[in-house]
Amino acid sequence: MTELKSTTSEENTLASKGYKLLKYLGEGAYAKVYLTEYLKENSKVSLACKVIETAKAPKDFVVKFLPREIDVLIRLNHPHLIHVHSIFQRKTKYYIFMRYSENGDLLGYILKNGCVSENQSRVWLRQLALGLQYLHELEITHRDIKSENVLLTANFNVKLSDFGFSRFCIDEDDQPILSETYCGSMSYAAPEILRGKPYLPKPTDLWSLGVVLFVMLNKSMPFDDTRMKKLYEQQMGKKYRFRSRVAGILSLECKSVVKHLLEPDPGLRYNSTQILKSEWIAMDSRLTTLNAVEEAALNRAKEGRKRLSEIHKNPAKKQGDIWEDTQRTSSYRVLDNDLRLSGSEQLTLASRGYKIIKKINEGSYAKVYLAEYRNPSKSDKLVTLACKVIDTNTAPKDFVKKFLPREIDMLIKLNHPHLVHTHSIFQRRYKYFIFLRFMEHGDLLEYILQNGAVQEDQARIWTRQLSLAIQYMHELEIAHRDIKCENVLLTANKNAKLSDFGFARTCVDKKMKDVHSETFCGSLSYTAPEILHGCPYIPKPTDIWSLGVVVYVMLNRAMPFEDKHIKQLYQAQINRNWRFRSRYADTLSDNCKRLVALMLEPNYQNRIKVDQIISSEWIAMDSRLLEWTPQETLAFKKAKEERSHLQKKLESTELIKNEKESCLPEKSLVTNSIDVTGSTSSWY
Repeated sequence: MTELKSTTSEENTLASKGYKLLKYLGEGAYAKVYLTEYLKENSKVSLACKVIETAKAPKDFVVKFLPREIDVLIRLNHPHLIHVHSIFQRKTKYYIFMRYSENGDLLGYILKNGCVSENQSRVWLRQLALGLQYLHELEITHRDIKSENVLLTANFNVKLSDFGFSRFCIDEDDQPILSETYCGSMSYAAPEILRGKPYLPKPTDLWSLGVVLFVMLNKSMPFDDTRMKKLYEQQMGKKYRFRSRVAGILSLECKSVVKHLLEPDPGLRYNSTQILKSEWIAMDSRLTTLNAVEEAALNRAKEGRKRLSEIHKNPAKKQGDIWEDTQRTSSYRVLDNDLRLSGSEQLTLASRGYKIIKKINEGSYAKVYLAEYRNPSKSDKLVTLACKVIDTNTAPKDFVKKFLPREIDMLIKLNHPHLVHTHSIFQRRYKYFIFLRFMEHGDLLEYILQNGAVQEDQARIWTRQLSLAIQYMHELEIAHRDIKCENVLLTANKNAKLSDFGFARTCVDKKMKDVHSETFCGSLSYTAPEILHGCPYIPKPTDIWSLGVVVYVMLNRAMPFEDKHIKQLYQAQINRNWRFRSRYADTLSDNCKRLVALMLEPNYQNRIKVDQIISSEWIAMDSRLLEWTPQETLAFKKAKEERSHLQKKLESTELIKNEKESCLPEKSLVTNSIDVTGSTSSWY
């Protein structure tokens, strides 16, 4: 629908403020843009108006992203960022009036006019880099830079627009915040986003800017984005090429900037300042100095950043606009804690005996709530549960199609005393409700941060419990692939249970042959070197490595390796550059240290197996742990029986297949058994 359906009341409100919507220009995911006329003191100004109707937008967008966008827009004032004229709300609609860009967006320009010349690309990249430098100085990232969001004015200057996915990069303690949202367009997404792990957002803006520059110069995308896996592999392998028609005419300095922006390691990627100081920009001496407006904007950003640091250091100084902004952001956070259920969803939950109480945690694509359950048909006592709610409308398609079905399949299949117990799973429209046992003591990371390093005796118990859970999964030919302290939950009796099977997968094919894994999944700090190496890997040994990191964290209240840059992390892993912290090293037994070293063995072929962990000398130091409980014994017995059943089924299928093949004639006999009339011979 291109027409704006406004009520008379809305039109009167707009007119009273001097605005008149003229015609439809385009639309984004949740908004429509209209050409607008603004009348003030007998002069008319053309504006663009972005209209967001919250009643039709996803709740996650309305509660989380829209407030961020408005919060960011009211702060920005830079010549190469789109200028906001005014913002106001009328019932369920937001009207954001901005400068009108007469020459449309960069993608439309390229499709109409072809490749952008190197000289013009240089001018536009500098303007975009200055806009980004200003944003990043204010600790704001855009997170959706693409050719469609670069607008061209009447004078053919570029302005960065659309701050719907923008966010702040630091927390209240002035510390960097890792981003977890998969946002923006896949074609422009940096490899660290596709990897599916928390990432530093600023370098991802520079990657996207590199894609924009490549598109300007080539009128094509640098990578094949038809499949996410292929796209990621090409990004990591730097498999892009300049089109032959432009490769010979572009300067080496230009190609160098593209290379440094499309650097897969975010730690080595160019930042805005490095772009502006590059030899390519310096090839046009007019571009090496800031004009008065650009300089004033950057100075304002630096002053704003300085004030923000002072406020973080001394919270008592919070006053004026910044304090009001902080309050506003905080109120959005409270809204985000509420689970917005329709009346129909509430009735469905209630009819099954469930009641959602409050939010207790949040992952990349799911929120976890405290819930209560009472069987409606019985007078059972009230049971406290955790409810994991996955909204498929807001999750990436790759997750919904690939990882979510796997997770649900695992939750239904798995039953072990040291894996989190699934109470029930059901789907209501686009939401999945997964009810799990509630873990009274939270996760292991919270426990360690609160209580310090875990005593060796307790660490031994939890390591054994987690090892038994992994042994059970591996017997069923399932690898977890995301073992970390946050996914180890503690019950009221302080028993450990492994949770979160979002990245779990089977390790064998239908013929029970090992299947290599290619997905870079899990958390970087817990990732095995064979995954970081970027080649297909056998998944079971990676679970052991991750468990080794968990055990190290338990004993040291620290990570074994620094994980700021993948290359450095990989080298540290390969070189075994880790040590027990001095304050704990002398208190730990040699058996304990030896086992951790065997789990953190960089060569997966030499890494200790889960069975060997369970029967290790360290576990045997507590003789009680050598005896299995009836539940542990029964669970493992069932896993072995299921594996044996699958093996027999496969052997039976192969036997039938072989018998059928042995009854068929050899291929040469069949092809030669045609008689002179053309009919087939007696073989048939």
